[in-house]
Amino acid sequence: MRSSASRIELSNDYGAMGSLFAYAVYIVVGWLVATFVLQDAVLGHRIQIEVLGPIPMLVNDIPFMGSILFCLAGLTLSFFVGLALKSSNIDSVALGAFAFSYNADVVPFLFQLSLLAIFLILISRRLGHKTTPIRMTPLVVLIGLILLSYMTSFLLNPKPLSVFANLFYRSSYFVAMLLLPAIIVSRRHLDTLFNFMIVSAMLTVGVEVVQFIMSSMTEQVVTFYTDNYDRVVTPYGVFPRLTGLMYHPNHQSNLLATQAVMALWFATQPKSLISSGRRTFLFIAYIVLAFGVVITWSRSGWLSIALATAMIPLLRYRKFVPIYILLSASFIAAVYSSGIGAMAYQFVHDLNGDSADFRWHVDDIAMDAFLTHPRFGLGVGMFIDYYNPYQLEVHDTYLQVASGMGIAGIVTIGGFVLAIIVRLLHTCFRPSHPAYREWAIALLLGMIITTVQAMFAMFLWVKFIWCVFGISEAVVLNNRDRTEEQQSNEFIFLPPPR
Repeated sequence: MRSSASRIELSNDYGAMGSLFAYAVYIVVGWLVATFVLQDAVLGHRIQIEVLGPIPMLVNDIPFMGSILFCLAGLTLSFFVGLALKSSNIDSVALGAFAFSYNADVVPFLFQLSLLAIFLILISRRLGHKTTPIRMTPLVVLIGLILLSYMTSFLLNPKPLSVFANLFYRSSYFVAMLLLPAIIVSRRHLDTLFNFMIVSAMLTVGVEVVQFIMSSMTEQVVTFYTDNYDRVVTPYGVFPRLTGLMYHPNHQSNLLATQAVMALWFATQPKSLISSGRRTFLFIAYIVLAFGVVITWSRSGWLSIALATAMIPLLRYRKFVPIYILLSASFIAAVYSSGIGAMAYQFVHDLNGDSADFRWHVDDIAMDAFLTHPRFGLGVGMFIDYYNPYQLEVHDTYLQVASGMGIAGIVTIGGFVLAIIVRLLHTCFRPSHPAYREWAIALLLGMIITTVQAMFAMFLWVKFIWCVFGISEAVVLNNRDRTEEQQSNEFIFLPPPR
């Protein structure tokens, strides 16, 4: 018997105990806000001066600045959560928080809490509707092998508790990889998730702009990046490397560039697959996100988004490929012969050029570590103590895997990524619906971003990458199961509006 959407929606009537619990939560939240405001009154001004400097007066003379920002953020969040609860759409809140979380590493435990919310919703729905299936990806076997490879670090690290702490935290990435194929089971689900992703990414670009304004006002870098290379020196002045809501500008550029090229690919879809309004929105999103990549001053981000963007006309407009190649070759020849190419290369090379120079030395140390410990590597997190005078992590994801996990890591993680790519290619060539082909190509274009940037930075334990893998597997399984929109009234998560 087919279940209805109304049967699986959450009720607004929480009963006497539920209401009592809600009132208790309100009291606790009120007490926490009052405590925060009190501490802000006592310590806030000193913290403002320490963080923002003694100037300008406009910033430092605003009393309760932390309280104002905290309350505004809380009220905004409460408004959207209340709106969602009123419409009985707690699923959208959980999914939106999840999409926002992997664009915002600086928000503590939001990723884990959103995963927990989704998991509890699934358990509740599954207990109430035992006939509703929860789909499991076969890639769980490869994830298990990755975990086994990771666990060899317990035998190699003299401080196994630190390995356990990192593994426990990073295991949530694997949970997301398994959970996404279970909840994203239709084209509507995919579009909803992508909408949340794009809006979240555009918000982080707004944070970048605020960081630039604050840095200009205070004459010091105001970002979440604390490394010595938090700024670049150019012939036009010194600029901060903006991070948005991430801790590293390379990570920010990666997630922005990935979502930007996906938006551009979807924006160029045939008219039969996209409305004019959505096409305009996605074009605007691409421009905003590409701008966000530029102002991170991540050279690998610039290179990767340029390459992925250049590939879109080749894949989308195949009958114009000869003309496109001819024009591209002519443009490259003109840039090279005029000397503009050499000038551009020198400009990019000189941006914190010394940071690029020492990376080759660190990479050599990582290669030596792999050759010395080929089977299981040094152990995850052990590289920095391996004859490393720079006391720096390797700036190469491939060497990060090789030096930390050895051949075991290369085989398990490499096999996992290869399986994802092969399954997406199969979806491209044998789609059950044109939309799944579009999604598969978009995700492959996004993976080009990471493939390029992985040669210059560490991305293995960035949760955004694992979420992209989870979305990829959801697309593959949707294509395999040939899900149709008319079956959406049986969805265990994110039921359609009535």
